[in-house]
Amino acid sequence: MRLPGLTALSTLIQLVRRLPLLLAVLGIVACAPLPGPDRAGTFPLLQDGNARPGVKRAIVAIPGAFASANIFAPVLDWQVPDSTVIVYRFPDMDGLPLDHRVQIDGSAQLIADYVNDLGAQEVYLLGYSTGGPIAIETAQRIEAPEVSLALISTAGPAPSGILSSMRSGVEVVRAMLRTGSLRPRDAWTENYRTLLYGDEGLNDPARARDSAARAEAQRENMSTPSLRRTFAHTLSLMFWTLDRPGALADARVRLFHGDADTVFTPAMARRLASRLPADQITYYQGQGHLLFVTSQRLFDDIHSFFFDED
Repeated sequence: MRLPGLTALSTLIQLVRRLPLLLAVLGIVACAPLPGPDRAGTFPLLQDGNARPGVKRAIVAIPGAFASANIFAPVLDWQVPDSTVIVYRFPDMDGLPLDHRVQIDGSAQLIADYVNDLGAQEVYLLGYSTGGPIAIETAQRIEAPEVSLALISTAGPAPSGILSSMRSGVEVVRAMLRTGSLRPRDAWTENYRTLLYGDEGLNDPARARDSAARAEAQRENMSTPSLRRTFAHTLSLMFWTLDRPGALADARVRLFHGDADTVFTPAMARRLASRLPADQITYYQGQGHLLFVTSQRLFDDIHSFFFDED
């Protein structure tokens, strides 16, 4: 007799083998009616009221799939002189309707056009997860003489997105096995613990207690995103390639990455850093993909990189 969990895992393995083709077909079906961000009914960018032509510094924050722009709330407390904070919103998040889809190149062009129109002399880009590639493409289109780029738990070029989807599927099945439940909310809540501190965090008593408490606090917010929303956020990443890494030769680039990240692994971060190339990777020991939740110093470290270093 086979255990139900093992049967589910075996089924998942078979699906994973067909995942690239499945993603392409489902993504085309789900997103076919959705235009790019340039045709969104509501402009995807928000700013703090200081975005005016001639502002010296533009700080641009780009979240990832299923992440609110609110993850960058600490940036609003930086109080950088003669600056504006601009945030990009994903469709169906932060008040936006699901009437368009994210495009790595298209979203980057929209952001760059807006920032270039301001004429800022210094541009500071923060990109989280899927927002990392958007930030990279944006940096290549920025006309300011000084560009700095902070990539947080960043995705990388293809096949990074597909490999991440495979791992995430396996992690959800493992979460089901740990909880003994097939209910999606139970699986998402348990998997949230891995997003916080990685697999090893479940074996560390202090982190295990902390992740259990944090996950339980988020239980009511856990739901399976619709197929349409999922592909509106993620499909473009699956096929993104880093075509012009040399275009960042004059930019300052640093990665900020959890060394227990199971979504985009440290090995992926190292490969991306070598291709850009990045000045440095700042690792956060024992922390996973959700650095903005677990790290007490993430945004202080980014502020220091942007404004305190030569």
